Amino acid sequence: MKSRRWWFVVGVAAWLLAACSSGSGTSRGSSGAVSTTRVRDQATSTTVPAANATSTTAVAATGGARWTTYDGDAARSGVAADGPASANATRMQWASAALDGEVYAQPLLVGDRVVIATENDSVYLLDSSDGTEVWKAHVGEAVSGSSLPCGNVDPVGITGTPVVDAKGGRIYVVGMVAPGRHMLFELDLSTGHVLASVRVDAAGADPLVHNQRGALTLAGGQVFVPYGGRYGDCGDYHGQVVAVSVAGAELGPVASYTLPTQGEGGFWAPPGAVVASDGTLFLTSGNSSSSGAYDDGNSVVHLSADLKLLDTFAPSNWAALNARDADLGSTSPVLLPGNRVFQIGKTGTGYLLDEGSLGGIGGQLHAASVCDSSAFGGVAHDGNTLYVPCSDGIVEVSVTSDTFSVGWNSPMSTPGPTIVAGDAVWTVATGSGDLVAVDRSSGATLSSQHIGAAPSRFTSPAAGSGRVVVGAGRRVIAFGS
Repeated sequence: MKSRRWWFVVGVAAWLLAACSSGSGTSRGSSGAVSTTRVRDQATSTTVPAANATSTTAVAATGGARWTTYDGDAARSGVAADGPASANATRMQWASAALDGEVYAQPLLVGDRVVIATENDSVYLLDSSDGTEVWKAHVGEAVSGSSLPCGNVDPVGITGTPVVDAKGGRIYVVGMVAPGRHMLFELDLSTGHVLASVRVDAAGADPLVHNQRGALTLAGGQVFVPYGGRYGDCGDYHGQVVAVSVAGAELGPVASYTLPTQGEGGFWAPPGAVVASDGTLFLTSGNSSSSGAYDDGNSVVHLSADLKLLDTFAPSNWAALNARDADLGSTSPVLLPGNRVFQIGKTGTGYLLDEGSLGGIGGQLHAASVCDSSAFGGVAHDGNTLYVPCSDGIVEVSVTSDTFSVGWNSPMSTPGPTIVAGDAVWTVATGSGDLVAVDRSSGATLSSQHIGAAPSRFTSPAAGSGRVVVGAGRRVIAFGS
């Protein structure tokens, strides 16, 4: 039951708000083969639901906020140069009207607009000045959690964070749609109309046991879609990455990579694939089911842009981590200056790796305890300074050459992924339902503002144009000066 404080916040926000084709293409059915539809005008397609657009206001491709992908850039740094200048001077600016589903994805900020997606398979474009709806696109029917063999999200629609091509005026988003398949949708950023769609379940994969939680990545004219398993680890799933070309007149072709695990080993961390300067990808897998031969579970994985395996790293105790369900891949890799990679997982041990040669089994440059408990989500990093969301607080880590040291610790209840804006590190303390900002230099709390219950421990804010924006249940709330 929501607290009186929460309803008071929502009530104040509501008072402050201003009143504000036929389709053509190809389709090869739903048997598991790829199907593609592109809408060539703005009429309703019989195959792909057209957006219920309420405005054709163009979204500027230049100026304003530029948080167009998870954590603001393809390296997932989580740093906003144009966030609130002073965290202790921020206040709630607005709260949106109720959306049609829970928000698990990170908000995206494009110019003077906010892109948000829900578990009801809907995408919204909001005005960033007051939170009013510009358009809404409902792309499909979400899948009931009761129809799936396991999981803790109900219904299952859009879980992974979309990605925006601001220059091309496109939004790319993956939704799970009834009766049970994953579809990549290409939406017009200005109107919300669905321009194209393609099925993005890897060949031979069972979509009922594969979960699309990690953020989408746009790089080199392709969208990369990671998959892991559902809560409960049911069925025959593997870590998978699907790549879709978005550079041509049609979506596709579609390619995929499957981690060669005996079973499991999902890519499920919220930031998804991280892009290196040469266009290659880094991801980290969770535990696999193997207790014998090494099979790339619990590993940092380096893939080429065409999804060929280049290199791996695994802790020497990978088999013990498998047995304990102690995923190394509860966060995504952090790419640092000097060709260094930092990785931390559920055990709280940090590993420093050489980007050019990850080291195989036990080949880290340095390893040391960072968290007294687990680390989950996304790790913001500014240069060689990282802000790790441990289960019991945020920990500062500084990397120097081939080693790292642990700095301040800011205790709080179950912080989610971190971002950096202005003088502060921001996170959602999901245990208390607060948006918290701590001082970058000391870890001292600068502000703590209640937003209500978050749907998961992976709830993450975004920042730009002097604001921090966060999803809270079925609403979006903005804070600024």
